[in-house]
Amino acid sequence: MKNTKNKTKKPTAKVIKELASKLEEDLKNTLPLAIQPDGSVVYEHFVIKQDKFDNWCVYNTSNKTLIETYYLKTCAIMAAKAYSKTNLTKYFEIKELDNKYWASHSNNLMYKNSIKKTKDFGRYIILLNRLEYEQEKEAQYKDRISTMFKWSFV
Repeated sequence: MKNTKNKTKKPTAKVIKELASKLEEDLKNTLPLAIQPDGSVVYEHFVIKQDKFDNWCVYNTSNKTLIETYYLKTCAIMAAKAYSKTNLTKYFEIKELDNKYWASHSNNLMYKNSIKKTKDFGRYIILLNRLEYEQEKEAQYKDRISTMFKWSFV
């Protein structure tokens, strides 16, 4: 006797394209961001683009003034939203998180570099402990920023 359980069909290319276009449309409705070909992002009347130091700057499009500079693109986008809503508490919280993340990331890179160069075992152990601590802090800040971004645009 043959097994007559439900067999699922594989989706066709047409169905996949329809789903992809639907998801893209939902994403555009959820995230009010316009990504430009040069990598800059437009949010309402703000543009977020990189400067010559690879930092992300938030500019007002009407008078082209620099509002603030951020190390992370996600922080710059969230700050533009907070600034547009005049939520200064959130705006300063984002700036503080951005600075803390960047400090941990910089320390992380410094300790990685110092570990490679050290010859003394005691110093190596101390640097290794500091590196692990900074990596943990960096991961925590990264998670907080990711969570804040999701909550800001959902």
